[in-house]
Amino acid sequence: MNEQTEELASLYALDLLEGEELRVFEKQMSEDGRLANVVAELRSSAALLAHDVPPRTPSTGLEHRIFKALHGTGAAPRVSPFASSWIPWAIAASLLAACLVLLADRTRTSQQLAVLQQRHMIAQTEIAMLSSKLENAPRATAVVVWDPEKQEGVLKAIDVPPNASDRDYQLWVVDPQYKQPVSGGVFRVEPTGATKISFKPEAHVNAAKAFAVTLERKGGVSKAEGPMILLSK
Repeated sequence: MNEQTEELASLYALDLLEGEELRVFEKQMSEDGRLANVVAELRSSAALLAHDVPPRTPSTGLEHRIFKALHGTGAAPRVSPFASSWIPWAIAASLLAACLVLLADRTRTSQQLAVLQQRHMIAQTEIAMLSSKLENAPRATAVVVWDPEKQEGVLKAIDVPPNASDRDYQLWVVDPQYKQPVSGGVFRVEPTGATKISFKPEAHVNAAKAFAVTLERKGGVSKAEGPMILLSK
């Protein structure tokens, strides 16, 4: 199993593949029983780890500070309550450690070296869940997979209302070193309510404490002006 396939297996286990990439990988799994077994074991390990790792309690007032940084006010809009939480970032590293054990019994020494290289990459990965701040779309949600070393990430959203032609959704990364959240770029949502984008912040992020999505005018803004759509804690 090469490095690219290992990466795709990890992403598939976290439900981060879609479209043609998803179709091709599932076809590959249907033809490769060994690959299907590895994915099944990854899913099982991820579920067990997510259950065993205690939830991480956000610091007091974090949501208040995010709203203040984004909009210059501490007053959050009135929205229906919706649970939101970080997936413990240690899970990503633990998942890769479990993956290494599973693969080690099935590969030769050269393949094990490739897994070790992959382990370093995923051990650095941070994962955040974003939940809805919309009364009319409480099921809207997203997951962000962030690589601080490469300064790039992937956002996958579902059940998000499609944006009008004169509006764009904009992703923000909250880093304490900046007074304002750093823009991660703009994106659109199709009528299906789902989207997946790769992003790279406009400034170097030392610590991604939270992620947020707002609805802005087309092309995006330098400082958030529109309503909050999704927010992590």
